[in-house]
Amino acid sequence: MELVRKRNKAAETEAVGAFWRWWSVAGAGLITAAVMTGVYGDLPEMIGAMVMAIHPELRWETGPGARSRHRLCVSGGGDPRLRVLAERWRRAAPPPTETWEFAAARQAQPVVLTGTLEGLGEEVDLGLARIAMDWDDRSALAELTVFHPAFKGMGTNDCRQAGRLLVDWMLGEDDVQRWVGAINVARTDPRDSQPAAVVPEFFQAVATRNPAPRWTMREAKTSSGHRVIVCALRPLRWVDHPLLDLHTAVRISYRRTGSDGLPDDGLPDGEALMGLLHLEKDLESALGPRGTVVASETSNGLRVLHYYSDSEDQNGRDSLDRFARTRNDVEVVHTYDPGWGRVRKFIQAG
Repeated sequence: MELVRKRNKAAETEAVGAFWRWWSVAGAGLITAAVMTGVYGDLPEMIGAMVMAIHPELRWETGPGARSRHRLCVSGGGDPRLRVLAERWRRAAPPPTETWEFAAARQAQPVVLTGTLEGLGEEVDLGLARIAMDWDDRSALAELTVFHPAFKGMGTNDCRQAGRLLVDWMLGEDDVQRWVGAINVARTDPRDSQPAAVVPEFFQAVATRNPAPRWTMREAKTSSGHRVIVCALRPLRWVDHPLLDLHTAVRISYRRTGSDGLPDDGLPDGEALMGLLHLEKDLESALGPRGTVVASETSNGLRVLHYYSDSEDQNGRDSLDRFARTRNDVEVVHTYDPGWGRVRKFIQAG
């Protein structure tokens, strides 16, 4: 697994470099002329081949920019693995100009909702789309059901593709990751649906109510009766840290309360708790800005700290390994985890 990852990394890095070399020498001029004249020739196939050389599932598109006249976007379609690659592509880009800016995810384009989506078997007038929303305060995520009259004559996969594109254009791909837990499609108009064009206002209010994650604590018990304390930043989204794709579980053994003659609930005694706090500060200093801790679990003589760092930054991983080698009570386990699946149950719960 690790050898495959390294080999792919080298190919991805070379493909990203090749794209931006082409862009600097000829690409920017060619695509600018194509956008201005509407004459693209074989340029879409050329760009598509270079983007697919980074990864065959990446896609690209152009659109109006926020600060520049045009935007070039490479998108992974919401896949965390591909979002990492798109972000690396974006960060390798030259500085934006008056003509071009760059994005690693589809940006919100509400104006598209007045247009037409073609190429899926049926012409889809996006202005007729309606969306029903089911918001869950506990997870801070919404389940969306997209309806369009054209869906009645379309296959299931085409309906899903149209629904996903509509929501991406409505909210922007990253906000879909932040606030949408599921996207469904329906061939009959669901109850309580609204015109798609008014839905972004709801999510703007959601973002205002959830300005930043905060540390929260929960307690439970194991089947053997030991207490479990979980601390986590909530709600926390991997998409706000797209390059932190390496999960490191730092496992720390500690002395339990029962070793003092007190009832043993599996948690650290007073001295051990102070030792854990000092150790965590030392860990934070060792890692520095190269990563972040997002959650911890404490139970039955073991505290597990969940860190994320950049898998391509060997110094971050090595700093945690070096720290563990200096302590008999610490071990670390690294896992490639774009999308933060290993901590989702902690950071999304309300």
